[in-house]
Amino acid sequence: MTEQGQILRTGDLLLVEDTPSLQMLYRTVLRKAGYPPVCASTGQEALEHFATHLPRVVLLDLMLPDTDGLSVMAAMLRIQPETRVIVISANGSVSNAVEATRRGAHDFLVKPLGDLRMLTAVANALNANRRRWREDDHAAQDLISLTGSVFLGQSPAIMGVQSQASAVAASQAPVFLLGESGTGKCACAELIHGRSPRATRKMVIVKCRGTEARALERILFGDASASDVSSVDGALAQAQGGSLLLDHPQEMPLSLQDRLLQVLERGSLTLPGQSKAQPLHIRLICSSEADPRVSDEQGKLRAELFYRLFVITLHMPPLRERAEDIPLLAQHFLGRIAQQEGKSFTHFAADALAALAAQKWPGNLREFANLLRQIVVLNAGPELTLGMLKPHLPAEPMPEPVCPVQTAPEAGFAGLTMAEIERRVIEAAIARHGGSVPQAARELDLAPSTIYRKREAWSSTAR
Repeated sequence: MTEQGQILRTGDLLLVEDTPSLQMLYRTVLRKAGYPPVCASTGQEALEHFATHLPRVVLLDLMLPDTDGLSVMAAMLRIQPETRVIVISANGSVSNAVEATRRGAHDFLVKPLGDLRMLTAVANALNANRRRWREDDHAAQDLISLTGSVFLGQSPAIMGVQSQASAVAASQAPVFLLGESGTGKCACAELIHGRSPRATRKMVIVKCRGTEARALERILFGDASASDVSSVDGALAQAQGGSLLLDHPQEMPLSLQDRLLQVLERGSLTLPGQSKAQPLHIRLICSSEADPRVSDEQGKLRAELFYRLFVITLHMPPLRERAEDIPLLAQHFLGRIAQQEGKSFTHFAADALAALAAQKWPGNLREFANLLRQIVVLNAGPELTLGMLKPHLPAEPMPEPVCPVQTAPEAGFAGLTMAEIERRVIEAAIARHGGSVPQAARELDLAPSTIYRKREAWSSTAR
């Protein structure tokens, strides 16, 4: 526990520093002060840890061996804008630190770092906007409800909808979210609400599908005979000053559609047991798998209500249309689920990741997370392998990795120089680990910096 009384989870603080001696020094200072960090030495390793833990604060050195810190920061803030990034700059790159601040960094520190200055910066960042952070340590919490999970990735499909959601957040206009089951429509609604001026008030969710007409009426408009205050007021009153999410509003009985339309047209609501109406100030967000414009006769919105609700439309992409995001999503879910289940899983085998990316995922993110939970519960880590994955995949045949037949392991190196053999071995190890240089370095018992230097030399030779 820190001096400010906060209990930090593993992964709340991410330290990105490529110089081993400095990383060890900073880690020791932070740990002694009650801020245990997860550490990374490269930009790629930093993004892998970020996807796994979604940290609250990142200490980020701008000079990294594989990429520039500004690109890493931009990727992190696209995934989770609430993260506070403190950039670390050498004296000669203060201009970069200033640019990072302009692009959204919370603070910047100039090397050499003083212990007190670093600890103060971390404490201030942790305390900033604390009310916006969810307490997500309970295993029972639905992983898909976490906004950051849905928007992990850099595919054009998910970045487009995230950009649109952020753009409409400040508006008062109703938003209609369309997308298959499990694509994260509720999480998108949370993002819109969380970035709106109404963020400090409640977002109330009402599921219209499968709810009996009388029960739905009580949920929406309240019930004077109810024993608890929330049921007396109803969802419309509870969402006052905030947002109301109507899930599948086209399945609301026509009589309730008429009553809701009257409330919206008047802009006022009469509470149960009262005679005087009070002004109603809410933001309406709706969600559905089917487009109300093409729904069947049993699931239609009245034309008048349709034009009230169907103002701005956002389409949540299915997982099969953002397959390039699957490695990052998989690493994130694996880390979270392993932590919740008390297991030691840390990474995927390359062929297991390839198999995940090849699936269609009709249940989208919900199916994806549930499958990974099954595997974590039933197996031991630290690597999630293709053998663990196969029993949980659909019965349809899946292409096996093609392995060339060789009479002896060294046969493939015939006629090559030692330098060429070394390059092939290193590149093969990187490929096996899904492009992760740090993981390949651990397999080959090399320092990651050694591999980065060799790759840079190979690139220079190719030019």
